[in-house]
Amino acid sequence: MLGNLISLFSNSNIIGLDIGADNIKMVEVAHEKNRLELATYGVAKHNLDLEGYWGSSKLRPLATMIEDILNSGEFSGVKTVMSVRSKDVYVTTMDFSASLSKKQIEQEINKQAKYFLPYPPEEMRLSWSIIKQPKEVVKQTGKRRVIINALPDFVIENSKNLLEHVNLDGIALENQTVSQIRALLTPDKGNTIMVDIGGDHTTFSVTVDGVLRSSSHIKSGTSKISTDLSHSLGIDPEVAEYFKKDLSLVNLYHLPKQVLDYFSILKSELNTFIELNKKIGQVPEKVVFTGGGIYTPGFVEFFRDYHTPIYLGNCFRDIHIPKEIKPHIMMMINQLSTAIGLALRKDY
Repeated sequence: MLGNLISLFSNSNIIGLDIGADNIKMVEVAHEKNRLELATYGVAKHNLDLEGYWGSSKLRPLATMIEDILNSGEFSGVKTVMSVRSKDVYVTTMDFSASLSKKQIEQEINKQAKYFLPYPPEEMRLSWSIIKQPKEVVKQTGKRRVIINALPDFVIENSKNLLEHVNLDGIALENQTVSQIRALLTPDKGNTIMVDIGGDHTTFSVTVDGVLRSSSHIKSGTSKISTDLSHSLGIDPEVAEYFKKDLSLVNLYHLPKQVLDYFSILKSELNTFIELNKKIGQVPEKVVFTGGGIYTPGFVEFFRDYHTPIYLGNCFRDIHIPKEIKPHIMMMINQLSTAIGLALRKDY
């Protein structure tokens, strides 16, 4: 679906470009003086394998699809913030003695990097910062907590090469989880678990006072339901996908086993993630779900009595949506949380 409103404020507009496992999502937000306004948006499906380095066989079709979205959606801006899939970003926290200086902490991180990074340190861009904690906590524990982010060089190269193929001014790359936090949780207080349910992966993240502390990923998303339905019913995967979406009027207790099995896996993984965070003093006060997976029939009913309060994210809560677009875009609100968060970025 494509929006077609032309913004009159293109100089202040930011485009959010989110390339997911099976589709490209783009939004353009006008940063006006007194409000934020959705100018236009576009979505296109793809079937490309985006793992690893992107050669010309991937860059060319991606660039073509992006240009089609820009033209069909009548995008008027060029400043673009592009997402990095959360599973490609290594995020963790580590505790260091409060007596160490910043230089000593950096030396210790560099010394240990080869043991905790998924790729050799020389193939990753690593950054870190000290998490703000109450002085009494630091004094009591004698520790300072540090958050570490690391991004593989090939991810940066992929993004740079893609943007060179299209007429867009890439101003920043950002972890999609950080973008979702900006769109869904800012400002937020306390400990929150955010769950992004995608097609191929599900990401569990914990935020404390609206700041990302850590993320965990499982290679399981709603595409597993379609795959299982396809195998079980002996039908084409695309037909299975349509069948899955047509279950919306089915009672929870009459949903196919494949759907309920996936929900059970998701709940089990969420329970594990919550328990792990409880052990390090990050007891969650709520769970916020986002991603296209929440539209899976029976999802809300399955989690209705969960032991921690749950909410569905709303990435448009601070954005004015023109009435011409609203009836169409509200049907896919949780699929756009990353793109909206990217377009809301202001520090460029």
